[in-house]
Amino acid sequence: MVLNMELGAKLKEAREAKDLTLNDIQQETKIQVRYLQAIEQNNFSIMPGSFYVRAFIKEYATLVGLDPDQLIEEHNSELPATSTDTNVNYTRVQRSRKDTTSTKSPKVFSYLPTIIVALLIVGIVFLVWFLNREIPDDSNPSPDTEQENTSGDEVVLPPGQDTEADEDEENPQGEEENQDEAPVDEEPETPEPTLTVESQGTEGGNPLTTYQFVNTSDEVIVVFESESNHWLEVKNGEGNSLYEAMFQPTESPLEVDMSGEQQLYFRFGEPGNPGDPGALKITINGVVLELPEGYDPVAVQRVRVNIENQE
Repeated sequence: MVLNMELGAKLKEAREAKDLTLNDIQQETKIQVRYLQAIEQNNFSIMPGSFYVRAFIKEYATLVGLDPDQLIEEHNSELPATSTDTNVNYTRVQRSRKDTTSTKSPKVFSYLPTIIVALLIVGIVFLVWFLNREIPDDSNPSPDTEQENTSGDEVVLPPGQDTEADEDEENPQGEEENQDEAPVDEEPETPEPTLTVESQGTEGGNPLTTYQFVNTSDEVIVVFESESNHWLEVKNGEGNSLYEAMFQPTESPLEVDMSGEQQLYFRFGEPGNPGDPGALKITINGVVLELPEGYDPVAVQRVRVNIENQE
């Protein structure tokens, strides 16, 4: 059934005014010609789903110089109903590039505790050696001294007697130093974050996979990367939309800060037929989100992530 053609007619008139063909529009937006023809005819029944209608119209309108928001607002009654008519909030979205300088500490600092322990052990060994070193035996008199002693009344002790007494006084101290050595505690290792599948089902006719993310830091950073176009929607657990647009390779990698959230929600898939949502790489704090084995490569994927903060 063909609806009121006023919206499609406006887009077609603007396109022809710019001397553009449908192939020109397809080359710029990556939207197939048959979908562009359907938009100009207000025939939304052949679209891949109501999920894409507004997104494709916005792309088309922007390219031909029309205000997409005003156009959709004026012709909202002509469009199929959708549950995602929320304002896109880009305030927490940060686009990062691959040449971003790493803020991680140099690797040498990870060896600092080991170096300190090694120096402490060397110091203790040196102290024990110093306290137990052999003391020179000065009790053996020289020939001249023996002659002097025989001429007097002084009594010369047997060689080694004084040395043994001195060593008896020093050895207990060395043994006490060894007994006072305290074991050095090693610093506990920081646990790694984990991401596991909790359940699989469907939502709105599309696959829904629920994951559990065990977070071991104070922040939650989600990064999206792809070499092809994907329709991408990102929400928090309260249903607030943080990103909703056609994600293109020129935006890759896209970084979204979702620190403090208890639940994450993603919906994504490639426009057109067929498409592979597995080509969109998603990482949470560096952990890769893997789609379940045997997922449908032409279906829009819905993902829910429950966050468990581990102190």
